[in-house]
Amino acid sequence: MRPTKDSIHPDIDKRTYHIKEPAISFFCPLCSMPREIGHSHRLSLANIIQITLISVVLVVMTVDTMQAYSIIFPFVVWFGFEAARRILFKKEIPCPHCGFDATWYKRDVKVARRLVSEFWTVRNQPPVTPPQSQKK
Repeated sequence: MRPTKDSIHPDIDKRTYHIKEPAISFFCPLCSMPREIGHSHRLSLANIIQITLISVVLVVMTVDTMQAYSIIFPFVVWFGFEAARRILFKKEIPCPHCGFDATWYKRDVKVARRLVSEFWTVRNQPPVTPPQSQKK
């Protein structure tokens, strides 16, 4: 039996984040809140054009000094774009409402449970107030 949205947890914010033109829209499997991810892990056509232009400029600028070794720049730029896209995508996967991370759940359920419990431990701690300075 799944709990209703009103009985999930009092600390869960019922307002959801709205992303303009999301790459993926889904519901969190743990807290059933609507989720949107703004970045895709795949390169878009605009990214491929950017990679091509940056690579051409780098090769043209360095072909006189590096000769045939300048052919490595397209692969370096491509790797940089791929890494940046995947990092941005993975950063958005954990649920901001309950702390559930589907990538960790797919790899190791025990680690995913620990991460969710750590999320709630940190979230349930009372806020730290700075000490009041005493003026004389």
